[in-house]
Amino acid sequence: MKLFAVAHLVALASIFIVSVAAFLRFSDSPLLQLYTVIASVLAYVGWGITYHFLDKHLTLSIIVEYLLVGALVILLFFWTLFS
Repeated sequence: MKLFAVAHLVALASIFIVSVAAFLRFSDSPLLQLYTVIASVLAYVGWGITYHFLDKHLTLSIIVEYLLVGALVILLFFWTLFS
């Protein structure tokens, strides 16, 4: 595995770990949890676009895919936290 891929996987794992820790830290406040989810999704989308751009495989369909997955995650957490 190339160092490039390892560095990006470490970045993605860091986003995930920090996101879970923040989500659990704000367990008493659904609004702060939602903000955490939104920030995490933005970091994930940014990571995905950056990864594919540097790998020279970035296309409009990849961008749309990351945005749709992110929107789905935000909607699911919104409905779960506020229903």
